[in-house]
Amino acid sequence: MSYLRNRPMPGGRRERRLQDSLRSRTARQVSVSVAIVAFAMGAVTSASATGIGGVFVPHGPASLAEVPPIHAAQSKLEVVTETAEITLDPASRQETDPYAMAGNTRVVTEGEAGSAIVSYNVTYQDGVEVSRVETITVVIKPARDEVIAVGSLVVPATTAAQQGTNRALGQQMASDLYGWAGDEWACLDALWKRESNWRHTAENKSSGAYGIPQALPGSKMATKGDDWRTNPATQIEWGLGYIKNRYGTPCGAWAHSEEIGWY
Repeated sequence: MSYLRNRPMPGGRRERRLQDSLRSRTARQVSVSVAIVAFAMGAVTSASATGIGGVFVPHGPASLAEVPPIHAAQSKLEVVTETAEITLDPASRQETDPYAMAGNTRVVTEGEAGSAIVSYNVTYQDGVEVSRVETITVVIKPARDEVIAVGSLVVPATTAAQQGTNRALGQQMASDLYGWAGDEWACLDALWKRESNWRHTAENKSSGAYGIPQALPGSKMATKGDDWRTNPATQIEWGLGYIKNRYGTPCGAWAHSEEIGWY
């Protein structure tokens, strides 16, 4: 058996029942949706009852009109250009001095600080510096590096054979350069035997006198050659010239040494 459902008659009781049923279902759906929203807002609000303007509705949906608006504070950013004068520190470097004894040092050039003007882009947030970027550097005065000379010369001690060779060389040079022989050679031999025993590496630790003629300081002999520390000929040439200029002859120098103790 079948039934044919016809469209309800407008204004009839059947149409009114259908409309009432539709309004009831719609109301229930809206109530469920509001309940879900109210539950979610209630859960958030219950975690901090005063977190949103102190508003908390335990029962029923909350009205958005009751929640005060939240305004985020806006930060103030400012980028400015600043300049400053800075000091350029001098560096220090070493150079090898082949004519200075190993381990000895001396300052060849004194270090001197320099200066420069530096430009920065500086960012401030709410008046507080948050970044600084260097943009331009103009050197006003370059720094001057300190230079230290470090000696590397190692001089072996004079051997007995070298002493003999040095003595023979002195006798030859005295004769060739100034014609000193005989008694003058004897005076020279006695003088430098007392001073250094003809050792070209002889050094007086207390006074600093050095070499066969015991030049004080030894660096005086550099006028005859940069190898004055190691070359007996350089030392002898300087020593003979010193005796000639100061005492006239080796015997004059020997007489002074005998009387005073040095020449």
